[in-house]
This record gives sequence, structure tokens and C-alpha cells, in this order.
Amino acid sequence: MNRTDRTIISNKLSAVSIRDFLLVTTVWKRSSFRVVARELGISPSGLSHQVRKVEEALGTTLFERSSQQVKTTLEGEVLLSHIQDVLGVVGKLDLLAVKTSRPFGGHLKLGAISTIGAYVLPYVVNLFEANFPNVRIDLLEGKTEGVTQRLRGSEIDMMLSCRFADNADMETKPLFTERFDLIVNVAHPLAAKTSINVQDLDASEFMTMADGEGYSEDTLPAAIRTTQHDYNACCTEIRGLSLETIGALVSTRGGVSMVPSLASPRLSTFPNVKIVSISGRAPQRTIYASWRRSSPHQEAFHQLCHVLSEMQAVCDLPIAGASSL
Repeated sequence: MNRTDRTIISNKLSAVSIRDFLLVTTVWKRSSFRVVARELGISPSGLSHQVRKVEEALGTTLFERSSQQVKTTLEGEVLLSHIQDVLGVVGKLDLLAVKTSRPFGGHLKLGAISTIGAYVLPYVVNLFEANFPNVRIDLLEGKTEGVTQRLRGSEIDMMLSCRFADNADMETKPLFTERFDLIVNVAHPLAAKTSINVQDLDASEFMTMADGEGYSEDTLPAAIRTTQHDYNACCTEIRGLSLETIGALVSTRGGVSMVPSLASPRLSTFPNVKIVSISGRAPQRTIYASWRRSSPHQEAFHQLCHVLSEMQAVCDLPIAGASSL
């Protein structure tokens, strides 16, 4: 087919609308002009005119008309079958247009690091569904590096973590800050206290969380901060473990660790453990949301960040930096 032929076909069909195609396929299915005209609330002569317009554009007769019935021609059967296919595609385009007009294209894939997932995601989902009711959300949980790689590889759309994504391809926004509590074995002397200053902790029995789990390092005692990097014998570093495993270690092994405040109520139900609040300049972590700058849904991501920042109040989290008395 040369360019001239395509132009002629285009010019012929340019006068035909999707509604015209719907009319002729309805006549095809009903085999009656009168029935279709009555169903659509138009005159039989008006319907006949619309059908003839389509026939002229296609260059063939679609129907044999008589006073008794309407019969589809052989050419009409072929063409109407293709017109039906065209209308099917148009219907899919219409649905796709509605879907893509919704935030995140109607579907958000959200990833979170493991020490956030079980305690933060329930609040996230509730806030998300309340503010984006027609958007599906899929959840993924994993270690920091793994979730980050999935975001970079476009397997997920957004990541919740405790690490600022210092990458030119990523947009990162702080959502909220939560303080850390101590989790101690009930046999430990600290279990008798209701609160303790973090500077009074003994590094020799302290289990630290791995890099990327959210400590603000300048709030840790010097001894603990040093051993967190040196990984020497006086301090056990917890790498890639869930908060439940941390609770189990403290329950069975003894010692002391810090856990995010959102996890404290659940971990306090573990046997042989107690949650002790930290007074003074307590360690804290900031939860960040990160996404690709190349995503077409930038406005929706910023809107979601604004919604999720409400978790500071929804979860009744202590304000970062405030002193406990």
C-alpha cells in the first residue's frame, strides 16, 4: 500500500465516528433498523442515513434492506467483524485512559525494609486506602540493599527505608521520625528501671542493629558507636535480622538492644523481656520514601509523602529530639 492509497483510505474514514461504528454493529446484531432505532431513541430514517454514511466510507454495502428484514451481505459480514474488533480495542483504550488518569496509574508497588514492614506498613496501608481508594497497592519486604536494587530495577515504584537515597536518579523525602526504646531481659538490672539515659549503657552487652536500619549515630554512646563499626568481641552486631529475632535473642540470650518505638508494643509480649524508655537525647531514626525521578507519577508520590507524614500524629510517636523526663 503506497502513501496515496493510505491517504485515500484515511480521508474516507475520517468522516466516520466511533458512534457510527457502534450503530452499524448494533444493526448487525439486531437485524432490524426499527428495533435499533427504537432502542437508541432515533428515527429509522436517521439511523439509515448513518448506516449509509459508513457504507460510503467503506465503499461497499453492509446490509440488504427489505420491508421484511435486514440481511448482512457477505462483504458486510467480513467488515463488521473487523469493526467489532476495532470497537473492542477502543473499549480497552477507554479503560486504560481511565486507569492511567488515576494516581500511580491505578497500581502502586511499594517496598519496605524488614525492620519497618511489620510495624509501619499496616499504618501505611490504612492511610493509603483512605486517600487513594481506587488504587491497588502491592507490598514487598526485604533487606535494605535488596529493596534498593528492586527500586532501581523498576520492580517496585517506591521504597520505605531508613537511608537517604543519595543518588541523582532517586528522589527521597523524609516522612517521620521515631525514637528507639530499649529491649532488655527481665533478669537484667535495667529491667527494674522505667527509663535510662543512653549514655549510661554498657557497650559490652549491647546488640546493635546493622548499618542502614536507622540509628542516628551521633546519639549513640561513644563506646557503642565505636564497636558498631569495629565489630569487635565486646559488641554483637545484628545484621539482616527481623525485630522479632532481636526480641528472641534478648529473651533467650540476655543483653540489651534498641528497637524502634512502633515495634515496642508487640515485642513487649515476648517472654522474659521488658521495654524500657530512653531518656534524654534518645536515639532515633527517620523513615524515608524514595522513588525514581524518571517515574511519570511525581505529583502522586509527593501527595503520598504528605499523607504518610501524618503517621507522626496517627501513631502518637514521640517528637524527635524531645527529652523524656
